[in-house]
Amino acid sequence: MEFDKTLTYDLTQLAIVYRTYLEKSMNEIGLHSGQVFILVSLWKDDGQSQIALVKNLKLAPPTINKMVKSLMNGGFVKCQKCETDSRMMRVYLTDKGREIREAVAEQWNKLETQFYSNLTETEKLILSQLSIKLKENLGKNIAVVSKDL
Repeated sequence: MEFDKTLTYDLTQLAIVYRTYLEKSMNEIGLHSGQVFILVSLWKDDGQSQIALVKNLKLAPPTINKMVKSLMNGGFVKCQKCETDSRMMRVYLTDKGREIREAVAEQWNKLETQFYSNLTETEKLILSQLSIKLKENLGKNIAVVSKDL
């Protein structure tokens, strides 16, 4: 088998290149690429528990914990004990965490513009639909254990 001639190889290489560019663009505004996904999740629903972030982002509990601590150290989020269950910590955006949204959107849009620059609207739509289907195929097999938190 010639691994470098498979779709899996191509997709993996694409993911690596994209992640590198995402990391570079987020570094310009003081974030790491993974942190952005926590912020995006909190912008949709502030005050999530780390367990909810694990489930929503499909990442391992230690990864979420590390990113939350890093965001706390950067002043983007704060953690507070849950009012109804004192064993659970909830993650909340700070003013700084809310304010950086515009800068993230600007960097995100620049990256998307560059990434999709030579695709037609139809090709973008097809790529989006294919991405959803491919994530669904793999998502069936991903089980993140959240009891570590």
